[in-house]
Amino acid sequence: MRNKWLGSLALVCVTFMQFSCGGCGGGAEDDIKFIPGDDMSSQDVNYNSDAMNEVIASFSSPVEMAALLKDSGVEFSPKYLTNPEKVKDYTSSFKKALGLGVLSADLGYLNVYSKTSMILDYLVSIRQLTDDLKLGQFFDFQSLKSLATSNDNIDSLLVMCVQSYQNMDEHLRNNQRSNLSALLVTGVWVESLYLITQVAKEQPKDTRFRETIGEQKGILNNLLPILKLFKETDKKFEELVQNLEELKDVLDVVKITVHIDENTEVRKDGVIEQNEYSVVEVSDEELQEIITTAEKIRNKIVN
Repeated sequence: MRNKWLGSLALVCVTFMQFSCGGCGGGAEDDIKFIPGDDMSSQDVNYNSDAMNEVIASFSSPVEMAALLKDSGVEFSPKYLTNPEKVKDYTSSFKKALGLGVLSADLGYLNVYSKTSMILDYLVSIRQLTDDLKLGQFFDFQSLKSLATSNDNIDSLLVMCVQSYQNMDEHLRNNQRSNLSALLVTGVWVESLYLITQVAKEQPKDTRFRETIGEQKGILNNLLPILKLFKETDKKFEELVQNLEELKDVLDVVKITVHIDENTEVRKDGVIEQNEYSVVEVSDEELQEIITTAEKIRNKIVN
């Protein structure tokens, strides 16, 4: 999807949520009422925003992941998606933030395959979650519904969303709710990985899927330290971190080798650089372990 950094930073906006700068002030926070018994508003952990931006920039957005599947000739299948009706059963902000990330990834998949009728169902559930998380003040449902059902303006939408995620993340961190931002990103990543591993389970010989799955090794290595910060103050993060550490153990065996093409040089900003490329090696056994573990973690999140 054009420049990778652009598509990656747009992962939240794949949900077609527009976080306006006008909603980033402190006044809206005065009206927030949190879920009874839910302590997700009292977290005082602040991760380095640069660290999270690095995580986001390093992995493909749901739109990119779905585009890979479609370009590879994979038929659309609703069985890969979570049921948007499940959000009615999410009773904590922890669950809602993860669920919002999951639905974001699913919506990217639906948009690439132009499943307009299903998109509207997902937008309704996304709107419910954003309202419950007190992010509804940033949500222009009518405008976003129009964007979601048209691929004509996808480039301008992605550009707009680079700043959108940063606005939301800053808003959450300033109000000691950075844990929700971390959970949202985690939900997007887990569901995106689940989608491509489910396809790889049916087409295990496709090297493009194997390489993309293997590349998640580095992304998880960057994401886990951020989630561990919240584990120290919030017991809800313990199981999530434990599950992702299990996935990390499986991904750690993937071999990624960086090669330098000594015969080719490119000029970048007046500097001569050698081209680098990576070779990702995932055995049949490793692939099956990753598929099984990713499926287990994802199903725990949505059920």
